[in-house]
Amino acid sequence: MTTAIETAGKPESNGDCVAPRRVSAVAVLTCAWPALLLATVCLLPYLNKAFLVDDPHFLTMAQQIVKQPLHPKGFVICWNTYDNCMKASQLTPGNDLMGYVLVPTVLGDAHEWIAHLTQLALVWIAVLAMTSLVFRFGWDRWHAAVGALMLVAIPPFLPMASTAMPDILATALAIVAMERLAAWKAEQKWSQGAAAAVALGLAAHARSHLLLLLPVAAFFLLGNINPKELGENIRRQLLLWIPVISGVALYYAITFAVREPGSTSVVPPAIVMGSWHIAPNLFAYLSYFAFPLPLAACWLASRLEPRRVVLVFILLAVAFTALVFLWSFLVVLSFAILGLCALTHLSFQAFKRRDHTGLFLLLWILIPLPIVYYSNLPMKYLLPCIPAVIFLCFRLLDGISIRFARAAAVVFIVCGTGYSLLILHADAEFANFGRDALARLITPHVEAGEKVWYPGQYWSYWYAPLDGATLTFPGGPQPKPGDLLVVDVYAAVTQSPLARFPHRTLVEVLPHKYRFGRTMGAGKGLYSNGSGIWMWGFGHDDKDRFELWRID
Repeated sequence: MTTAIETAGKPESNGDCVAPRRVSAVAVLTCAWPALLLATVCLLPYLNKAFLVDDPHFLTMAQQIVKQPLHPKGFVICWNTYDNCMKASQLTPGNDLMGYVLVPTVLGDAHEWIAHLTQLALVWIAVLAMTSLVFRFGWDRWHAAVGALMLVAIPPFLPMASTAMPDILATALAIVAMERLAAWKAEQKWSQGAAAAVALGLAAHARSHLLLLLPVAAFFLLGNINPKELGENIRRQLLLWIPVISGVALYYAITFAVREPGSTSVVPPAIVMGSWHIAPNLFAYLSYFAFPLPLAACWLASRLEPRRVVLVFILLAVAFTALVFLWSFLVVLSFAILGLCALTHLSFQAFKRRDHTGLFLLLWILIPLPIVYYSNLPMKYLLPCIPAVIFLCFRLLDGISIRFARAAAVVFIVCGTGYSLLILHADAEFANFGRDALARLITPHVEAGEKVWYPGQYWSYWYAPLDGATLTFPGGPQPKPGDLLVVDVYAAVTQSPLARFPHRTLVEVLPHKYRFGRTMGAGKGLYSNGSGIWMWGFGHDDKDRFELWRID
């Protein structure tokens, strides 16, 4: 069989990327199939999972694209955290590529399984690109297989693949961009450069913070960080930067092509961004490197004597258990401090040794850092950086016995997959409850000839009109006496629509208690660390209910 790479083994001792001459497609498929199978088996049971949280925003964008392809955000949206309806371009500038990806879904009557199969295809692309990227960095077949499995197993990769949100799209584009760029750096075939440019230009339209992938990609092409050689290297290899320059041009060309006239945001800065968000978001960001990312654990293991490495993983397992069942602030604080120590030490060592690859990988994982200024920074925003974390772990464990490293990798993949499945199942229950509750509360009354209204909130924004309800919002159409109003109490915490209707009578309540844990509310925050830093856990919230009111 053809060898996977002409330069096999681990990266050179100087820390620079080893860019092999050729990567075999057969070797990539051979090493990728376990991760492809794992992702497929885990996701197929959730093909009919309901849309939830931000899914309706991107699905509505896809509907708009079908009508006006160059105006993806030229529609008005009424979201639950704001007083008034507004243009989608004002609510969330950028992140419009997912709307185009979801066009087949809305053309297919918006069945959930179409969106989820689309996400599964993106997962396959990400896994194949990750496997090839491991080879491109000079690692062997074992590392390629483990790297792909770790990508799939690290939460919330699988849970986000069961949504209609753009995080898996952004991850796939980031990995493809870096893999094609590594191929271009090694072989300089124009097809590789063109693919890298397209992926780099599109990535920031999937998630806006990936605009920083462009300077990180340029740094990758430098080859070394010796100040005396930088200028000469750039002058000697000007053509090498064509994919990055083209990626920048493509990004801005798309930006201006789809930009809405007068799209300056009017969202109050206090809601969307501000310095008061920095502390909690930075706290969350640092803690992610200790859990669920394995970077801090690998860093600790590399710093200790071999016989103490096992103790590190035992202590982390105990801390994980405490975090799940006790939710100790001290445990989370310890994780944040551990993450900070790992990043600080790795950065110091990389600068000290002028380790180009180490600095490149650290810059890659720092891409989400500017989001600390935004209103939330959930773990899903770090998904495009997971390959860099995996490579850093490979480098850190290079000095540990291969037997222990392999055992640790197997344990991590099994535990990570198990945790992802808990999140998947709990989130499916969360999503399906909203869809089913709306159908139960709306459909019988609509069929009986009654008028049912809904405010713009999460599930309601998508499923309520499908069930026959009509949207109400401040300054818009309002229910008349005798009409019905369905309210998602959980989603209406910020701006409750009931305040507009003081004279009302409660008709029916549908509460819910989660059986297998939860992903939002009661201190859990899969989609927003503002709800909780933990992506899954147990807890009850008295707001877990839908209400149906009659307007008097």
